[in-house]
Parts: sequence; C-alpha cells; structure tokens
Amino acid sequence: MSSADDQSGKRKGRLRALRQQVRQLRKDAVEKSHWAAERLLDRRICIGITGLSGAGKSTLITSLIYQLSHPDRAQLPGFSPALNGRLLGAELKPALDTGLPLFEYERCLSALTANPPRWPESTRDLSALELHLHLQGRRFGRNYQQKLILEFRDYPGEWLMDLPLLRMDFATWCRHQRDLLEEEPRATLAPELLSQLRELAPDAAADLRQIDSLWQNYRQFLRDCRSERKLSYLQPGRALLDGEEHGFFPLPGIGHRAQSELDALPEGSVYKVLEARYRHYVEERVVPFVDSHFRHLDRQLVLVDLISTLFAGEASLEDMRKAFGQIADTFSYGSNGLLRKLWRPRIDRLVFAATKVDQVLAADHDALRQLLGQQLQQVFSAARHRGLPLSCEAIAAVRCSNESVRDGRRMLVGHAMDGRYLGFENAEIFAHLPQESQWQHYADGLPPQLRPPMGIGHEGYMPHIRVDALLNLLLGDKV
Repeated sequence: MSSADDQSGKRKGRLRALRQQVRQLRKDAVEKSHWAAERLLDRRICIGITGLSGAGKSTLITSLIYQLSHPDRAQLPGFSPALNGRLLGAELKPALDTGLPLFEYERCLSALTANPPRWPESTRDLSALELHLHLQGRRFGRNYQQKLILEFRDYPGEWLMDLPLLRMDFATWCRHQRDLLEEEPRATLAPELLSQLRELAPDAAADLRQIDSLWQNYRQFLRDCRSERKLSYLQPGRALLDGEEHGFFPLPGIGHRAQSELDALPEGSVYKVLEARYRHYVEERVVPFVDSHFRHLDRQLVLVDLISTLFAGEASLEDMRKAFGQIADTFSYGSNGLLRKLWRPRIDRLVFAATKVDQVLAADHDALRQLLGQQLQQVFSAARHRGLPLSCEAIAAVRCSNESVRDGRRMLVGHAMDGRYLGFENAEIFAHLPQESQWQHYADGLPPQLRPPMGIGHEGYMPHIRVDALLNLLLGDKV
C-alpha cells in the first residue's frame, strides 16, 4: 500500500470515529433532554432502597419488579392502579445516566424460582434500575396510555450508617464511640480488644503494623456486634463489607483533651495517623456517595428486620433506635419545586418497612407496625426537618408461611431452610415497647428462618404480604 493510500485510510478512520462520537453525543443529548422533561413533568421519580443487615432488600426489589410486571396475575388490591385495572405492566431497563450497574433481577428471580428455591444473595454495592410503569388514563372521555418511570437506587444499609460521620470530626466520633463501647452489649463482647484500645496512647509513635492489626480485630468486633447481638448502629459501615484494609477505630484514650492539644500532636502519632484515615474515609467514601447518589433521591425506603432485633432483646432494640436517631438529620427533606427537580432533589417522603412479617401470625402484624411507628416517632420528632411525610408498614416481600389451626391454636407452617416441613407458634408481639419485666417474653423465641415457597413464577405466582400497601405509600400520589 502506498503512503498516500495509507494516509487516506487513516483520514477515513478518523472521520468514522468522529461521526461515531457525534452520533453518541447526539444520542446522549436526546436522552438527557428526555430525562429533564420527565423530571419536570413529574413522570420520573428516584427512589432509594436500603436496608439494615438481613432485612431482605434484594428480595423486595425482585418482588416489586415481578408484581408490577404481572398485573393481570399479581394480587395488589392495596395499589389503586392495579385494583382499578389501570396498571398495564412494567418494563425493566438500565438506569439512565447513573453509571451504576444494573440490579441483577434475573439472578435474584432465578434463586427464588429454583428447585429447591433459595434466597437471593445480599447486594454489597450500589446498583440501579429503571422500571417503566405503563398506566391507562382517561381524558375527555377517551382512554390513553401514560408512563411513569421509577428509578430505583439500591445501596447497602451499612452505608446509611456512615452518613452521621459528615457531621463529626475524628475526636468527636471517638468520644461518641467511647460512650457506646462502655455500655452493654458492646462492653463484654470483646473485652481484650476494648482494653487494648483504651490503653493505646494517642500521642505515642504510631506502629502501623499494630494499628492495622487492631483495625482487623475491630472490624471483626463490629461484625460480631451485628451477627451475635443484632446491633444496627455500627461505624464505619463499610467495615461490615469487604475492603478497607487500612481502616480506623476509636481512641477512647483521648478523654477530654482539648482539640488544640490534639491538633498539636506529631504527624506520626497514633492520633494523627488514625485521624488521617478517618478523614480519608469520609472524603473518599462518604462524600462521593452523598454527592453522586444520595442527593438524587426523591423518596427513600428503609427496610428493617424488626423481628430479629426485637427477639434479640432490649439492647438491640435500643441500638436500632440510636441508629435511627443518628440518621434522622442526614436526609435532605422538603418539597421538590420546579427547578429543584432537576438540580438538587430533596427527599419528600420517607418510608420504613418491617420485613419478614410472615414469621409471625397475622394477628401480630399490626402490633409490629405500631411498635416500629413508636420507635420512629421518638427519634424523628426531634429531627431538624419536621415537615417530612414519614410512614411505616409491615411486609413480607415473599410470603413463606401459611396459618393453620392445630388443637384449637393458630400456628404457622412452612419449610425450614433445610427443606423440613415444620409448624410453630410465635411469642405474641406487643404493640408497645416492652417493660423491663416483659423482655423475658421474647427470650429464646426467635421464629425459625423459612425457605421461599415452591412454585414461585408459575403462572405469575409470587405470594407476599402488603407489598401493595407499600407501593401505595411510595407512589400513591403519583399514579
């Protein structure tokens, strides 16, 4: 090939690449203009979905998609478009302009429909999806179709627990954590580790190997707090997930030292090294999450495994209430005006849902919802933003049990995780915070874990409890 032909081929290649870039830019511009129009016309709503550990977030998202995609066979009488025949169906699509991986709906659905069925694996990172709801409307005596785009952003509940760090410097956080560590049930869970933390002098020269070793032990301590004591208020939240090899932990030894004294410590001191790691974590993990994702939300759904927390005892329920209290002021509340819909949305509706209510009798469902409502009322009444519509519900994304009567007593029947068929009764749920003498009522009474039922997906079958009521809380004013 001659030099002239070679140059001509390169020019044509560059021209093709340029044309491709122009086409992509044009496509992106069209998509962004559609996104802006949908926001302004109130046809797009961004919903954050998170859950404290073990609350069943992946299962709920899968159930929501499945129920809305099969309106002719799903049972959603509490969701008015389904009840009135206006819900025509839904399409799952990647979330536009988020840069986030698509929620793995097919993988989660495959787990629930397997033989034997199993629960989907927990998500450990951000994901997103768009669900295009097709609705039938009527105007001027004629039927027409309209579309509402639901943008779901799914993120681990552990990340939610990190939001209060935005309001604390390292010294404030250390004092806050010191108070928690001196109380039960944390105080006796890892006494040797906590003793090592108390004895670690803030002004001592930092031994990085010792600090990294203490960090690994502290991370395991947080995981034990979650698994053994069912605690919720655990920081740093990402310590409960993979990663963060060089993390930080509280220094109880700073006592009541003045901030000026702490600031004057040498750069190589224990305090300064941990302070730098804390600041890096907030700036590189927490702030980007808030700026890129959390502040885009119009509505927020928080899932809570209240049953496990309640049966774990008074300390676990109190810790959950502390967690709620710490995050109450981190949401950006308020109405979404015309321009705010585009540039800085605010959360205008916050919904908490107690999950897995199929573990208790139907007669206890309302008591569970009232108990959750009491916990929320206590902490959100003191929040800085008081105009936020706050709601709570008790649901089962996939119902695993049925009620039966044996010897005149109502009981639940279902399959254990190993496939055994079993029947059981649950301790009655009080609709109020138990008195000190009443906590024994819940001791050793945690209902068994149940396997998903067989037959999910057959002719649109996916049993649930009040997923329709949850949809109405989230979307009722938009449909």
